[in-house]
Amino acid sequence: MSKLTTKQAYTLFMLAVFSPMIRLVSNLGAQLGGRAGWVSIFVSCAVFFGLITLLNIYFKNKENADLYTLYESAFGKIIAKILALVYAVWVFGLAGFYLGAFTDKFAGLIMPGVPAGFFAITLLALIFIILSGRFQSFALLSNIFFYVVLLALAAVFLLQIPRIKAANLLPVTQYDLPNIISGVLPTLGIFVYITPLMFLGAECTEERAKFRKYGLYSMAVLLAAGLVIFATTVGVFGKDLTAAMEQPFLMSVKTVGAQGALERLESVFLLLWVVTDLAILVMLLHILLKLIGLFSGVKNTQVFKSPLILGVYVLSLFSLLPEAAVLKINLITGLGIPVAAVMIYRLRD
Repeated sequence: MSKLTTKQAYTLFMLAVFSPMIRLVSNLGAQLGGRAGWVSIFVSCAVFFGLITLLNIYFKNKENADLYTLYESAFGKIIAKILALVYAVWVFGLAGFYLGAFTDKFAGLIMPGVPAGFFAITLLALIFIILSGRFQSFALLSNIFFYVVLLALAAVFLLQIPRIKAANLLPVTQYDLPNIISGVLPTLGIFVYITPLMFLGAECTEERAKFRKYGLYSMAVLLAAGLVIFATTVGVFGKDLTAAMEQPFLMSVKTVGAQGALERLESVFLLLWVVTDLAILVMLLHILLKLIGLFSGVKNTQVFKSPLILGVYVLSLFSLLPEAAVLKINLITGLGIPVAAVMIYRLRD
């Protein structure tokens, strides 16, 4: 089994969640949070770090522990296996959902003349190759792309600063509180993907004592990235126009290119966005293989790789739930269950 450091796991998580963040923080964030949506990002990050701090109660002194051993300690072995099955269904559904979002994005907006299946099959073929190798190698490569994506986000922000209007983001008063609470959904519903990643806890060989420290670092990065995405869309276009756009951040990048500030920025951004799509799908499918082993008892889960990839492709062809419903389910499985588990573990301990 390939081993990861805690820092590598967090970095992979951040690169993976950039994919839905770029799409949702501006569009759904503007719909639910209005111009106060940027405050919701602060709230989501605070809850995210609270979850990390809570999980740290269990992880900090336990080597080779993961989320499954936490559920065994809190709920018992039978319920832990049932939960592993529940998480497997959840992660499988997420993989199909994000593959569908990837193909819709490219076939509908970027290359409308190319069949959608071409993009899905190409990406899944690459994922199959990656899953056949060492997962740590992909995690190491993700570290490089992570900093490149951060650099691209910073470039877009710097180029858009002159066009950001304070009136599109301020003032925020007590009357915006309902919008702030509603606007938490697009970000917190994504940040909780740290929870299924915790099933890989036993694959982390070192730095377990730094679990909370790297969680704080991740919170700061996610906060900065979320604010950049929101400011360069809602701050530039306004909440109403941003909420009506299908891909607001992509349009923001296009406007930068139209001004001649950086002619190839759009192409670079699209390439990096594909990398984040690849990261979240590889992460989810690797976790899914681990979950199958947990509830089935099968040690060599690689035999399920091909059927799972085929299943994800079939699932991506159907839009079973609206995005807001997916995010609400994320809050239950990614936040509610682990919080309950830690509290019960502390009582039983």
